[in-house]
Amino acid sequence: MAQMYFLIFLGLVLGVKGTEDKLEAVVVIFRHGDRTPVKPYPNDPYKNKSYWPVGFGQLTNRGKQQHYQLGQWLRSRYDGFIPAAYSENDIYVRSTDVDRTLMSAEANLAGLYPPPPTQTWNKDLKWEPIPIHTIPQKSDALLAMKKPCAKYTMLYKKLFKTEYFRNISHQNHDLYAYLTKNSGELISDISSLQFLHNTLYIETLFNYTLPPWATKVFPSKLQPWANLAFALDTFTPELTRLKTGPLMNHIIVFFKNHTISAPDTHKFLMLSAHDTTIADVLNTLGAFQYHCPPYTSTIIFELRTRLNGQMYINALYKNSSVPRPIKVRNCDVDCDFEDFVENLKPFAMTLDQWEIECRIRWAFVWPLTFQWNIILVCSLITVILLLSAVIVGIKKAKKENDNNYIQLPNEEYA
Repeated sequence: MAQMYFLIFLGLVLGVKGTEDKLEAVVVIFRHGDRTPVKPYPNDPYKNKSYWPVGFGQLTNRGKQQHYQLGQWLRSRYDGFIPAAYSENDIYVRSTDVDRTLMSAEANLAGLYPPPPTQTWNKDLKWEPIPIHTIPQKSDALLAMKKPCAKYTMLYKKLFKTEYFRNISHQNHDLYAYLTKNSGELISDISSLQFLHNTLYIETLFNYTLPPWATKVFPSKLQPWANLAFALDTFTPELTRLKTGPLMNHIIVFFKNHTISAPDTHKFLMLSAHDTTIADVLNTLGAFQYHCPPYTSTIIFELRTRLNGQMYINALYKNSSVPRPIKVRNCDVDCDFEDFVENLKPFAMTLDQWEIECRIRWAFVWPLTFQWNIILVCSLITVILLLSAVIVGIKKAKKENDNNYIQLPNEEYA
């Protein structure tokens, strides 16, 4: 008995969490590793490719190493839950169709799955090839979130016409003009500002000296607006649903399959994506504190079962060495699975639902209320009746004129 009490005490002291709970399934979403700028600005002193170790927007060796180490961390956390030997039955990996995310997933898997002797196929190469699935970005509404959605585009444009963002544009008018003049790139909102900020940030990581004009505003004046820019995609509930709805539904269905012990269900789902993906998901969860998610930042969802059979979601955000718990929309840190599903229900939807909701309906676009629609219809009917009366009057007058006309002899030859 004394030994049992000692073990319980030791667990509390060490902060061991959920040691009595069974891990059922895991979803991991991460940002790619270190990369070069996606696109230099026109006046960029480092716009020549010779300044960079790889092409623009590509994963660097440092980025590969970052993800290899993240894969090793995942192995240490889930060793035993994920067998050492790779099996297609255990893990499913999906990436956006971008070089840096595909390569990040590959480097991560190299750290997660160092091949055991039974899977060592080349004694000089400690690496196991593991499939990574993807689809073209323009067709991907789930992970890349790049598939066109007419309603989302309309709502996103409408967002910048709100008083809040009009005030931001007014407040930053001089800053936008300054950045446009010196960078040679049109900076007209916080989204384009963020893109420029990101390029300048990467150049400082590579120890390049920024131009004097840039040091006057970077990072102090640009950082707050660049951080806010990461909330734009999911700034309203409507935007959130259309942006992350299919992904949230995919995650929920993945876990639901485990609650019913569905056959052929993987225990580990790995998603390789971008900083915007991390920000969008965190904002959907109601846990986004405005910032630029750093390289290899990772969101983790763990489905666990307590001894009493109750299932819950343990959500974590790892943007440094230690992951921290996430509270999912009005839920405890360890969120009951049913509550997790219910709290995300307003945002989750299938791809078929997404296709339907992306269509712009006239009823959605039309700005008038029911009463004003009645007034408009009555006005149109009145105008049509008046026009009809005018047309009838003109025709009647023309007919009378024709009847009063008498042709004179040989008039056609006059």
